[in-house]
Amino acid sequence: MPLKITKGRSLPIGLDPGTSAVKAAQFRFADGELELLAAGSAPIPRPCRDNFDKRLEAIADGLRGILKANDFKGRQCALSLPACQSFVHHVRIPKLPPEQINLAVQRELQGKLPYPIRDAMIRHVIVGDIYGEAEPKQEVIVVAAARKTLGAYLAMTRRVGLNVVTIDVEPCAVVECFQRLFRRATDAQRPILYIDMGAASTQVVLSHGPQIVFARNLAKGGEQLDQAVAKGMQISLEQACATRIDLLRADSQTGQAGHELYRFLDSPLSDIAEELNQCLRYHDSVFRNQSVERVIFVGGQAYDRRLCQTLAQQLNLPAQIGDPLVRVKRVEGAGLAIGLDRREPQPDWAVAVGLSLGASQAA
Repeated sequence: MPLKITKGRSLPIGLDPGTSAVKAAQFRFADGELELLAAGSAPIPRPCRDNFDKRLEAIADGLRGILKANDFKGRQCALSLPACQSFVHHVRIPKLPPEQINLAVQRELQGKLPYPIRDAMIRHVIVGDIYGEAEPKQEVIVVAAARKTLGAYLAMTRRVGLNVVTIDVEPCAVVECFQRLFRRATDAQRPILYIDMGAASTQVVLSHGPQIVFARNLAKGGEQLDQAVAKGMQISLEQACATRIDLLRADSQTGQAGHELYRFLDSPLSDIAEELNQCLRYHDSVFRNQSVERVIFVGGQAYDRRLCQTLAQQLNLPAQIGDPLVRVKRVEGAGLAIGLDRREPQPDWAVAVGLSLGASQAA
């Protein structure tokens, strides 16, 4: 679907409250080109991450600083909920008229949500028809969030002066980020696997061109890798995280220190690869003649090229590190303060970018 925008119009701010950092990015189209107007990020202190109230306050403090230091236009924003606070599930229901689908989805979710159905905000995406030995059914991706949690995030954004115009989830935002690159007719059905590995979890997203067809959240991310290094090297979690970052900065992953560190990552990476392969098998069982062509890595862990190569080899797929800012012109100074270097991919910005671009379609 083409972006429905007015020439020169500023899009809403894409607001990504991740596990380890909060990010905001805003775009506009001018003279036929996509431009990055402003971008900012702020870390979320580790002691605040596991306490909901403290986490929200840390996000609010970070946003105040981001908005003050960057030239964002307006205060409309598109918000995503962190993966740990959203529930994504696949269900299969009989082929029904549109007005009956919501009730059927709720029936399928009974007993599966971590909170009562009445306390949930539920949305769904129809993937397509499934034909088996029994009656035809519809494959549906269901997204749910607790009303109380969603309300707390909305109240937080109001406190910092932002007006939420649309809410999305991370898997949809990732696909939105890259769908503008599907320009040829043959791109419309290309099966692509996106792996968004963050600090606390990994989002697995499969799309056929711009259409999302599968989503799953794996409760394994960079923190689990840090824990494996900490245990293997008998150092603290903070030291393990710093060691991995130092190797990346020194580009010494293939040296002796890198080999030693990755020896401790063999087991957790194999576990992640097995879960990813299960996702691929599920996709292939639904879409039997549409094998996945490639994998695109995004998220903070995608800066680790050796990690991406290891997973791609175990998936037996060609791979690349996603660049959310490809074919994007930057307004002078935008993003420089936080090191948005256009000479290298910036994979951890996929969600914020996708939120801003996707909001134009919801407008």
